[in-house]
Amino acid sequence: AAIAGHRALWFRGSDLRLDDHPALQAACRDARSFLPVYVFDPACFNTPTRYGDARKSSARRARFLLECVAALRRRLENHGSGLAVALGSPSEIVPIFCTSCEAVFVTEGFCSEEKREEAGVAWRLVHGKLKRVWGGTLYLPNDLGGFDPDNIPLGHNQFRNNCRSKGRIRDPIPEPLRLPPLPHVENLDASAEVSKALAFLPSLQDLGYSAVEAEAAHVDDPRGVMLWEGGEKAAWVRLQKWMFDDDHLKDYRDIQNGMLGEKYSSKLSPWIARGCISVRRIRSEVQRYEAARIQNNGTYWFHNLLEWRDRMIYIARSQGDRIFKLGGISGDQYSWPWHGTTEDLQAWKDGRTGEDLVDAGMKELLFTGYMSMRARHIVASYLIYELGVDWRHGAAHFEEHLLDYDPALNWVMWMLQTGVMGPKSGRSLGLSHFDAKRSYASQRKSLANHVPDRAYIRHWLVDNGREVAASISSHKGCLHQQHTLGQHALSVRSGGSAPRPVEHDKHENQMEQFCEHVPVQRSEGVGKGEDKQGRCEHADACNVGGPKKRRW
Repeated sequence: AAIAGHRALWFRGSDLRLDDHPALQAACRDARSFLPVYVFDPACFNTPTRYGDARKSSARRARFLLECVAALRRRLENHGSGLAVALGSPSEIVPIFCTSCEAVFVTEGFCSEEKREEAGVAWRLVHGKLKRVWGGTLYLPNDLGGFDPDNIPLGHNQFRNNCRSKGRIRDPIPEPLRLPPLPHVENLDASAEVSKALAFLPSLQDLGYSAVEAEAAHVDDPRGVMLWEGGEKAAWVRLQKWMFDDDHLKDYRDIQNGMLGEKYSSKLSPWIARGCISVRRIRSEVQRYEAARIQNNGTYWFHNLLEWRDRMIYIARSQGDRIFKLGGISGDQYSWPWHGTTEDLQAWKDGRTGEDLVDAGMKELLFTGYMSMRARHIVASYLIYELGVDWRHGAAHFEEHLLDYDPALNWVMWMLQTGVMGPKSGRSLGLSHFDAKRSYASQRKSLANHVPDRAYIRHWLVDNGREVAASISSHKGCLHQQHTLGQHALSVRSGGSAPRPVEHDKHENQMEQFCEHVPVQRSEGVGKGEDKQGRCEHADACNVGGPKKRRW
């Protein structure tokens, strides 16, 4: 039977924090004992989806999640509690751990997959009840200014203006100073299981990844815009640095379209997606910045994008599985035949399309798990309008690799890019030198001549006329590169002797270490990479030492 005052909180991959956590506050209120639980479901990691062989998660994204969970456990332990971690299906594990709980609290999911998961847990709880608590948005469902949270208007201006004039944003909730004690389990077997779970954390191999891929996921490409460390503390460090120490918030409207470096945006999105920091807390920090320094177009635009995120989440909540359909919310009315091939899709994934800007973006995604918002729109536009590939394959590839993957933002934004959200859903996102709704071909010249784009391409593909080597090793199946700060020295290992590097500097060993561990997504006969005579256009796949054809 359930014990009065015995509570549990089922943490998920989108609420891994203590600050401003409504479900945590509700679970601890009047609780005599409290058990935090997290379940790693193997089905959510190295398992294929139905879209172009994309998996649910890459090993790199899984690594970031593991870091976030480990950091959450340390924080809970510092507050006198702990975190019981298990490997399996939540519908099986949560009821076992929470047999004597009168209530199990959880942050309510907003997409259909999360809702089905909650339903499975609720059905198997024998004595207690599953209590869903909304969290993770600026506006709570009852604070949308009269809008029905299950029937949200598609237009951003309508959503934003109504919420600002009639709705309200509640203040963030401070984290608890101390948590209720862990429950005392009288059954010896059950007590041993809980004790084991309070110390257990799976490895990447436990989640289904090979030893090679797991090792590669722990090596960071030095060309990445920054290194992401999982956890609430790391999120706060980044916010303080970007917003206050480096003082970039005031310039956000002008720098948001950047693609190189760490300053052009807050880079908080991976931590927001994992729930390591709440958007209400970020907004309160923006207000603190405005009070102490300046309130301008940059601070306004940052807040506007937080509201944009809310709109994506409420659209996903109200539309259910329609965000995963080919015709999107609008149905078949705005869909068209897709002529792209599997070879086209694989070339896009590998960064071997022949369009330098697209290829640079896809390389960054593959090697780091991140790319700028501008780059995301560019590569998505190319896949949809140039290659004619079903947009859902692109969305699934983003889901696999992006550290900041969020089901609502990812799938709704791909719908918006494709034009299957209906005529009132909005068009351009204010991206300089790129229109999210114009075909890539019509914008090729302006994109090619845009100086920052060329710098981005050089960073990921070219430096001083030399191609950065990208060669598949027939023995190891890994990408090998040598990369120096001044000149990029070429070194290809493909079973034979490799040319020795021309120059060395302090970055060489770091880059070589990275390239020894990076797995390659291999495909055969990619049509977009060959001309009619079968000659490969791409220097990284064929003529490594010679000039590369440019389609611009």
